[in-house]
Amino acid sequence: MKLFSIRKNQKPLFQGFTLIELLVVIAIIALLLSILIPSLRAAKEIASGSVCLTNLKNLGTAWLTYANEYKGLLVGGSNYYNGSRPTPYRWVEVPLRKDTDNPETTAPAPESEYSLTTRKNGIRAGRLFPYVDDEDVYHCPGDKNIAKYAEPRATFRSYAITGLMNGEDFISRSGGIYTAIAQYRTAVVSPSGLTKQLFVAVKLDQIHNPAYKHVFVEEDAAARGQTVNLGGFVLLNGSTYTWWDVPAYFHNKTSTIGFADGHAERHRWEDPDTINLAQNGVADPRPAENEDLHYMVRGYLPR
Repeated sequence: MKLFSIRKNQKPLFQGFTLIELLVVIAIIALLLSILIPSLRAAKEIASGSVCLTNLKNLGTAWLTYANEYKGLLVGGSNYYNGSRPTPYRWVEVPLRKDTDNPETTAPAPESEYSLTTRKNGIRAGRLFPYVDDEDVYHCPGDKNIAKYAEPRATFRSYAITGLMNGEDFISRSGGIYTAIAQYRTAVVSPSGLTKQLFVAVKLDQIHNPAYKHVFVEEDAAARGQTVNLGGFVLLNGSTYTWWDVPAYFHNKTSTIGFADGHAERHRWEDPDTINLAQNGVADPRPAENEDLHYMVRGYLPR
């Protein structure tokens, strides 16, 4: 006995889509993707920002631990080892052939030998690495330069220490690399034109209000044409109140910043000129009115 039968000329239960129906389905899928992709991108950026927060908290803990173990002395915030502004006891080194090399006595790797290995050797040779013991803590997952650029521009380290936290922002030392700073830099520190000598903190107790003072900042060296993140993060270019170095554009409209008390925050940039500068390298046409620059300068000066 037949349970089912199909009458002559009866239409099947399922038919193929017409061309118009297919076009409608494709249009709906395209619309859904246009809605979902920005949301997925935002979620990815939030996730990478969370990893960055953890990275900078770990680096902040290492930075404080080093200072406490060395009687309050700050680790060197630059990787300059020669010239007029050398830094002793550097937190990281330039790329090295071996992680036991010291660029003061052994030639660093030339650009022709730059690789992920030589870059990580420079990190491992730095004074903070024993307190961190993980090269990936120095890298933001939102930083795509390793895949974006070929060597010698495939930078790995995503963070810099600000120039006044025992960094490079001074003019000269009294003698060699292990002597005191002899001459500080003078810069315009406010939109009103106030000029001030930029004091470089070399000890922890020289930092006033450490919960508001920046130590670690995301910086994109490759976007500025550099082959390695040299020096530190420096603000206040010359005799004008303006940006010098620029925060990285790893998290869309936010950056992660580590503070002198060890905590880290995600900071949202409010001025479109800041975003245009960070993303496209377009100079800020009105820095005196830029609240983002005001915020960065307040956190830049240790006292």
